[in-house]
Amino acid sequence: MKPIAFLAGLLFYGSFGFAQSQVSISHLDGIKVSTAFIEKKINHILDTGHVTGLQLVIIENNQIAYQHSFGLKDVAKQAPLNDSTEMYAASLTKPVSAYITLSLVDKGVIDLDKPIHLYLKQPIGSYEKWKDLAADTASFNKITLRMLLSHSSGLPVLRGMYHDKVNLIAKPGEKFYYSNEGMNLLGFVIEEYTGKKLDMLAREFVFDPLNMPHSGMLWQPAFERNYSLAYFEDGKVYGSERRTSTRAAGSMTTTATDYAHFVIQLMQRKGLNADLYAQMLKPQIHITSKKGFGPERDSTTHMYDGIQLAWGLGAGLFQSTVGPAIFHTGHGDANQNYFVAYPDKGIAIVLLSNSANFEHTAKEILKVCIGDSYSPLKWLSY
Repeated sequence: MKPIAFLAGLLFYGSFGFAQSQVSISHLDGIKVSTAFIEKKINHILDTGHVTGLQLVIIENNQIAYQHSFGLKDVAKQAPLNDSTEMYAASLTKPVSAYITLSLVDKGVIDLDKPIHLYLKQPIGSYEKWKDLAADTASFNKITLRMLLSHSSGLPVLRGMYHDKVNLIAKPGEKFYYSNEGMNLLGFVIEEYTGKKLDMLAREFVFDPLNMPHSGMLWQPAFERNYSLAYFEDGKVYGSERRTSTRAAGSMTTTATDYAHFVIQLMQRKGLNADLYAQMLKPQIHITSKKGFGPERDSTTHMYDGIQLAWGLGAGLFQSTVGPAIFHTGHGDANQNYFVAYPDKGIAIVLLSNSANFEHTAKEILKVCIGDSYSPLKWLSY
């Protein structure tokens, strides 16, 4: 990996000049470090952690202060990753889908607390993908958009995880269960009710207004020019995600730079009215599970009470000694991503990787880049 990282570094300096390496970045505790220091440390972390490639953006004073890409997008071709290389966002799609939903609420098109069945043209059992939910119509009819956004609808993370069908595993509004199924149901309801595809809505409310030219809820022909492959833990190639149908839980392709524009929008509370942002970034349901994923997702604990770990409308929330924070993970079969933002400090970081080894290195990367030791990585099973 060292020759790969060294080559990527040379290409970076050739494109952007040596001056950027002298920029100082402020950590959350106020300590300043140079980007030269960050690059040296990150190269070492990625090399020893066998992470194929990483896009990194650090936000300071609510603007992009530093961006850099490390490693390769295609190992066989020895092609370096760059800041414009499109990457699979995985579950970093979810906050964008939430923002689209809240934009529609802001325009009076939909209501957060109206039961979702009232937005459907037919009974839920009439839709092949969701027909299993008709088995408990009384419970399904209580589900609202607010519950889907806060992962409290009672739907499982994935169909087949608890049963062979898509069944509710808890009463709506009762408990936090991180749910891809719930977010995908939200996307389905929005598309069914508005008659517009999620990709079109994303362009209208997010990608175009925020200058995100390398982003799409669907795979775009333009992405063929500069996309990244993804790699398993053993270094074998996984390939690239090319989603041809929208999934509110995770069909987006983007870059760390593009996504940073979206994170800044959230930090500055722009684009939505103040009340909606207050609701979005307010705990809707507190988290009492030992882990967000895996066997311990069904457990109960008070170990995160100190940081008030919770979910808002579309993103995770916690408290730290430097103020409240917003976070979300993105975990694909080989792509692994993360962002965390501290609005009171104006500091955030966006990390997109093409390696299944990234999560093992995230703690070190966050510490080196912004001095973050607060992120709930244990809960995320990093």
